[in-house]
Amino acid sequence: MSALPKPLLQAVTPTSSDRSGKVLAYVADAATETALRQVAAPMLLTDFEIRRGDVRTAARDLARQRSPDLLIVDLSGNDLPIGAMESLSQVCEPSVTVVAIGDRNDVALYRNLRALGVAEYLFKPLPTDQVEAMFGRAMGAAASGQATGRQGKLIAVTGARGGVGTTTVAVNLSSYLADVGRRRIALVDLDLHTGTVALHLNLKPGRGLREAIESPDRVDGLFLERAMQPASDRLDVLAAEEPIVPAIHQDSKAVMDLLELLRSQYHYVILDVPHGLVGASREVLDQAALRIVVADGSLAGARDALRLRSTFEAAGVSRPTLVLHNRSGAPGALKPAEFDRALGAAADCVMENRPKPLIEAATLGEPAIRRCTPFKNEIAKLAQAVSGQSASGAPGLFARMFKR
Repeated sequence: MSALPKPLLQAVTPTSSDRSGKVLAYVADAATETALRQVAAPMLLTDFEIRRGDVRTAARDLARQRSPDLLIVDLSGNDLPIGAMESLSQVCEPSVTVVAIGDRNDVALYRNLRALGVAEYLFKPLPTDQVEAMFGRAMGAAASGQATGRQGKLIAVTGARGGVGTTTVAVNLSSYLADVGRRRIALVDLDLHTGTVALHLNLKPGRGLREAIESPDRVDGLFLERAMQPASDRLDVLAAEEPIVPAIHQDSKAVMDLLELLRSQYHYVILDVPHGLVGASREVLDQAALRIVVADGSLAGARDALRLRSTFEAAGVSRPTLVLHNRSGAPGALKPAEFDRALGAAADCVMENRPKPLIEAATLGEPAIRRCTPFKNEIAKLAQAVSGQSASGAPGLFARMFKR
């Protein structure tokens, strides 16, 4: 068995004022706990906690709470350490730095963990100098506010036309990824005047979104903590309901700066983008990692979906666009084959027309996926297309979410 090379320790970065410099360790034995405490004590860390457990304990706990800046997990005795780290990745926030410790001096394991994006692997007994270096670099980064470079995924949902069900798709996709996929989701309604995301989730719109756009210098982690409204334990919403007049100018840079901060704290930032390629909406659609264009089954819907997709392609923005054929089978709508011909290609996703359960859910202010199983199954397919994996998780997620 090959010995491990000298560790290349990476820094940790705070992304929210309440988590600045937070260190959380899960260790399986008293000796390792003692080693960590002996190094941490002289450093006077203000937010340092050790819990008895292993990587599975960490995954269970972090499914219910915020992630720290630096997470230390114990892989000792785990026969499938890579799979265990994959499971952990599904609940950790993008900005967390992960250090693994274990009882195997194995260069193959070290390389596999590094390839997955783990910052470092230390084997027991823990060398004091390596632990000191790890804590020193982590706290130095926390003080300086360096960026980790890891960000969540920006998903823009927009309509080919108005009134085609864009908000319903955005709300239920967000709810599915949060409730079933157990990802941490931010849902942002960029229609500050007539948006209905908050109504769909029985939330009262606040002023946080407007303030973030008009006073971008005020936006930080603490601001977001107060502005975001929880719709569930893994889904937070940012929405407004401003007067119809005067229209609020959305500065593109202010909007993108806000979204970048959200991306540092959430696995997915899902945007309900108003119809029309104007102002900040165009910038958001250009910068999104994935665009979902929602179209109903009308001829005009297929036409405008094609025009919108062609516009993105002509702009040379090399980011994927999914076309969602919504309300398929509605009275007077094109048949799926006819819609595809008008679109010039097969729609990426198809959702049947189910007005009754969807209207009932919207009226009650709850996601329709909780009331209509067939619709939930369709949203599940969309979620898989968005994440590139099933809700249960598939190999490769850790690398996408944690690798620098």
